[in-house]
Amino acid sequence: MLGRKDFLSGGYVFNMRVAERLSGMGMDVDIIHFTTVPEGLPEKKFSASAHVCRRILKHDPDIIVIAKSYHYAGLLRLLKPLLGTPVLYLMHHLEWMDERNRIRSGMYITYVRWLLGMADAIWVNSLSTGTEIETTGIPGERIHRISPGFARSLNPPPDRSMREGPVRLLCVGSIAPRKAQEILLKACAMLEPGSFSLDLAGSFEEDDPYFVQMRDFIVENGLQDSIIFRGALPREELDRAYDSADILVHPARWEAFGISVLEGMWHGLPVVASDVAALPELVLPGENGLLVPTGDADAIAAALRTLIEDKNARLAMGIRSRSLADGRSDWNDTCNEFAELVLSTAGGIAR
Repeated sequence: MLGRKDFLSGGYVFNMRVAERLSGMGMDVDIIHFTTVPEGLPEKKFSASAHVCRRILKHDPDIIVIAKSYHYAGLLRLLKPLLGTPVLYLMHHLEWMDERNRIRSGMYITYVRWLLGMADAIWVNSLSTGTEIETTGIPGERIHRISPGFARSLNPPPDRSMREGPVRLLCVGSIAPRKAQEILLKACAMLEPGSFSLDLAGSFEEDDPYFVQMRDFIVENGLQDSIIFRGALPREELDRAYDSADILVHPARWEAFGISVLEGMWHGLPVVASDVAALPELVLPGENGLLVPTGDADAIAAALRTLIEDKNARLAMGIRSRSLADGRSDWNDTCNEFAELVLSTAGGIAR
């Protein structure tokens, strides 16, 4: 899980939860994370890759689990035939598209395909990711789908039927171009003033150009009283944010799974989301929400306007969201399935 910056993303949450479960089962888990290596090493790709290989040779593990780490797995790929150690590759997503939706170079795609070739098993989080990996030529029998879990709060969804005033929108995710919050702001500028409020719950940096662009847009369009940046919220505060909201909005340009969408569904929220990657696996149009074309502010505004003006539809979709989420795996189920995959890939033996 070596990385150059610590993002509080769904992928990191998954990685740390399953590592904790494996440790709790008595397995000796050595985590190579940017916080466990010498300072500055993650910025040096070759040196970091060599460090990974030295750690592996020192510990002689029964299995190597790689959480993407494209920049740091190159030397390991070369050594894999000599090591003979089983490799489980975690593919949260394939970065064929970058944050601005531009297609990556053919060389980049070839490199990722080469890295995946060392995997004895590949974990994926969705049908979408699994299908895309198969198109690279990886045999389907190596691909194993285990959906990420989500936090099931014990309380039932709140009764939203008697709420009055502006309809409360919630968007959960790090403030970043891939999440496309700027498209959501453009959509909000098209809505009737006073008909809504929007909370943006996700980490951001004050001097980040993308955040500055969004903040300036809010001021220029007089939306200061309607839109609030909440920052990254602790678990209990995030649960309260879900319960306080009336609609969850997820305008991402690309999303391999969408844990925040599933969490919002559990809290009984209808969802307006982009029709990309794995999101259609969670949001069923007309049942528990509405899907919109990626990057289309007009479509987002139209979908939001529909749910803002039709309270009955909003409430019915929220009930359906809760029902659909009830049929999905929570973190306990996910971690148990993942542990089984680790043991089977390692040959059923753990030291």
